[in-house]
Amino acid sequence: MSNASIRFSGNIIEELSKNIPSSLFALNELIKNAYDAFSPDVTIKISPSNNTITISDHGNGMAEDEINSLFHISKSSKSYGHEIEQNGVKRLTQGSKGLGFLSAFKFGDKVEWKTCKNGVRSTFSVCKSELISKDDVAGTKIPLTTDLHSENGTIITVFTSKSEIEELLIDLDVEDGKSIEKLAATIIDDSFNIKIEIENQKKITSTEKLKKFDKESEENQLFYVKYDPSKNEVDFYHKGEHIKSFPFTLGRTDYSISLELIIFHFNRGKNSRSISPLNRRVHDEALYPLIYINRNLFNNTVIFDPELLRKKSSGETLPQMIGRVNLTSKSKEIEFNSDRTNFVENSLTKKLIKDLEDLNKLIQTKGAELKKQLRKSKGVPTGKAIPSLGADTDEQKNRTASIIIDKNRPLTFYIPSDQIYLEEYLFQIKNSSGQIVEKNEVDILIDGHKSSNRVLLSIEEPCEKKISFKYIDDLTDLVSKEITLSFERQISPISGKTLDKSLFTIQSGSGYCVKIEIVSDIINAIDNAYSSKSREDYLPLIACSIRSIFEISSDKIIKARKQWFSKFDHSKLSITTKREVKDKLLLNVVNVILLLKKNPDLINEVANVSGINFSTLANLLDVESFKSSVKTSHIGAHQSIRYLSKPKIESCADTCGLFSVICDVLMNVNSANAAASSINKVDESDLDKYLSS
Repeated sequence: MSNASIRFSGNIIEELSKNIPSSLFALNELIKNAYDAFSPDVTIKISPSNNTITISDHGNGMAEDEINSLFHISKSSKSYGHEIEQNGVKRLTQGSKGLGFLSAFKFGDKVEWKTCKNGVRSTFSVCKSELISKDDVAGTKIPLTTDLHSENGTIITVFTSKSEIEELLIDLDVEDGKSIEKLAATIIDDSFNIKIEIENQKKITSTEKLKKFDKESEENQLFYVKYDPSKNEVDFYHKGEHIKSFPFTLGRTDYSISLELIIFHFNRGKNSRSISPLNRRVHDEALYPLIYINRNLFNNTVIFDPELLRKKSSGETLPQMIGRVNLTSKSKEIEFNSDRTNFVENSLTKKLIKDLEDLNKLIQTKGAELKKQLRKSKGVPTGKAIPSLGADTDEQKNRTASIIIDKNRPLTFYIPSDQIYLEEYLFQIKNSSGQIVEKNEVDILIDGHKSSNRVLLSIEEPCEKKISFKYIDDLTDLVSKEITLSFERQISPISGKTLDKSLFTIQSGSGYCVKIEIVSDIINAIDNAYSSKSREDYLPLIACSIRSIFEISSDKIIKARKQWFSKFDHSKLSITTKREVKDKLLLNVVNVILLLKKNPDLINEVANVSGINFSTLANLLDVESFKSSVKTSHIGAHQSIRYLSKPKIESCADTCGLFSVICDVLMNVNSANAAASSINKVDESDLDKYLSS
């Protein structure tokens, strides 16, 4: 008989409470140990009659030196995420924190191990209560008995109680099947099977018996979507045929994302009830894809949320999706919180989450566009989406070659426009054999001149551009399509009422209705005065009213979002700045504008809600323009009535109108989002930078 020594890197009770938060988490840790031991399977048996739980595998087993390392918590020789190979089988290392030992104690006080390696079987047991009772467990000896045995592997037996067994069965949700199926799906690897057996239950749940996600509700499948990072393309399939690909490139090279999804459309009279519990979220029954990190199930329903675009109309989203999203990385920056439900935030995980969000948005928005094109009078056609293995694609009948333009791409733009990647107008190109043609084989001409970079540069003046797409088919020769892109000025009123013409406009085609009622009323009153024949007589009144809009809007946003704004120490300001900010309104207006300039997320929020192009809005945030408009509106203090003119008032009104929209949007930001926002506040140095010149 020999002994193994326990060496803890911290208090055992603290480790148990922090790192083993749930039964499913604990079982996952034990499953990962079997996987890392290159076992072809692991079996979890729950026996209420004798109050035991056994976890058995046919892996490599442990020799005496490995048993000693088992008891060294938070230290492991394994390198997480690294690929290792044994007898032609490749696996990504799962364990890295040495939590397997503690995980077994989640279910009971006494745990026994029987582990065999190279013909020698070692047996030992540990009681948690005995360890907890010791002031210092370091160096505690655990007796090992050995005998000869022919089959490698490990059997862990946990001696538990009736109440703990009942709690485990509740956690596994045996009747409903959600949690127990997710446990069987813990590892995504065809070389590994997880089996869960419960005494007196006829049904045995295992990885091999789980229904394949691409077999779910085949008659209601709309798309099969696949992303392969080596191709940098998202491929869409409908009824087994590839219909479109979209480019997508990951932001970093120290991780990889691949995915396979099934997206459903349930026509009238159909629903998702037939889809298995494995593909539903526990808390709300919604469909969602499972997330795997280095082949291990990640208990997170947020980072690839099908309801990401829920604020948009249903016609622009595709939330009914299931599938598998696989993340792989061996970077040490991949770390998790204690219950493994989220990442520890750092530069890598932030970028990884952003890539997942962008990939999700692309799939839903592009998929929604494809769905609109497929729609027929009787609904959207559905059917088995994934292409059949071995499908005969060689015997294709000759037909006419075609270039199909994406009808959902805009043909009218407002100036100044962004650059336009013209290849996006190509929905599908097929040759005369019915095969998909790559977009790069199509020539693109702008007003008759071939475009080498396939980009239409920004347009700043109203005009039209003729865009031609030409492709030479091997059998039928030239195929050509032409579209006309129009560019025009974008101006719309922001008043609360519809007028033929408003003094207050923004550079957006959608218009904007100000929700601050008193501001909306003042805008309407000014528009009525300005539309009269004697408008010149009203200029002083209009100027004062514009100042009121500045005052009301700035007061309301600073009070509503006071956590975003700092109180300034005027002693730190330059002499010139002190002189400028004697006008409290000017200070408040400049404070709001500088806040936006320092926080691109806020600019994006205003742009999304108001319809103003992001870059256009960023360019409009010119502090000098807002200063000038505030001063123009201040009759008496800054200027005499005789200096007011129609052009000055119109310029002032446009700036004031934009300011009221900015304040209105930011006041109506979701309160939870506003509180959670990480805001860069304006400080004295910012004021000096923009007001001291």
